Amino acid sequence: ASGDEAAIDGFDGEDRVQVLAAAAAILTGRGLLEAAAAALTAAIDGARGGVPDGSAAIRALAVAGNNLAAALEGRATLDEAHTGWMLLAAEAGLEHWKRAGTWLEEERAEYQLARCLLRAGHADEAVRHARRCVKVCEANAAPAFERFFGEAVLALAHRAAGDAAGFEAA
Repeated sequence: ASGDEAAIDGFDGEDRVQVLAAAAAILTGRGLLEAAAAALTAAIDGARGGVPDGSAAIRALAVAGNNLAAALEGRATLDEAHTGWMLLAAEAGLEHWKRAGTWLEEERAEYQLARCLLRAGHADEAVRHARRCVKVCEANAAPAFERFFGEAVLALAHRAAGDAAGFEAA
């Protein structure tokens, strides 16, 4: 995370993925979003070789993806590159929370991905992920607080998709 790329030379495989994902999370916290996106992308690429469930690298990827997605989604303006990083990060967050977390992390990652898809102008995809968010809540008897956010993002997605009845129902 210091910018010294040689610092990672001693790591390989799963350890390298975990270090890169941790660096992405740190860089996100510092507001260095381009560097964070580069580190997360490298971690995702490294994980394609196969990182087993239960590995700390999976959780690190989930955290880094979710945090970077949230940071980018909250920016006042997004260019094409930032939008791509935001969607990549949100998708990585969801994919890895499904492997490393509980239903709660999965539900929140679905919520985050729906918000990012809305921000990117992909309303129909946002509706699909917002519905998944609500379904995860229903399947796990989620408290009203969690269900509220699922229904809220579903309403926003329906409105963005031009579905007034869906908006009203949510």
